[in-house]
Amino acid sequence: MDDARSRGGAVIRGRSIVVGLVVVTLVALAAGVALLVRGPQIPASADSASRQDVRAATERFATAINSYDVTDLDEYVERVEPLLTDELAEQFKASTRDLLAKFEAAKIVSKGKVGQVAVDSIDRDSAEAIAAITISTEPEDVQYGQPRLRWRVSLVKKDGDWLVENFSNVTVATTAPEEGDAP
Repeated sequence: MDDARSRGGAVIRGRSIVVGLVVVTLVALAAGVALLVRGPQIPASADSASRQDVRAATERFATAINSYDVTDLDEYVERVEPLLTDELAEQFKASTRDLLAKFEAAKIVSKGKVGQVAVDSIDRDSAEAIAAITISTEPEDVQYGQPRLRWRVSLVKKDGDWLVENFSNVTVATTAPEEGDAP
């Protein structure tokens, strides 16, 4: 009789262990699936640092590409090229010299100043930012392009550095205030 009880207790203990292992396995599986679906989470401090890196890279680019002296295009290309991906750098080199050389007779000097940069989106290896840039030229009566720009800048992270992959002008609607509107 005691032998039957001990066998019954061993069976119950064995079943309890199996049920416990199944429960632990199911909980671990659910946690693994949840982490996989959620993806890697960047700590708030790293996210802030990454955003700041994107803002700094965007500001360096927008300032560099809008600041040039048409009499020294080699220095301009050497300054801007390292901020770009290889593909965009090739496009930049191919178009810049011809475009700006047309203004050499006027001896245009352009200075770009970034007012603000906002990070629109960011993940581990790509980002989108918007930059507000003010441009001044010398001589002042020769303005190439708009004096104020808004650019959408696409960046990718390569070897730890944020590089510009593409950029485009963002059209800003300018409407004159109507009579009676507050300035």
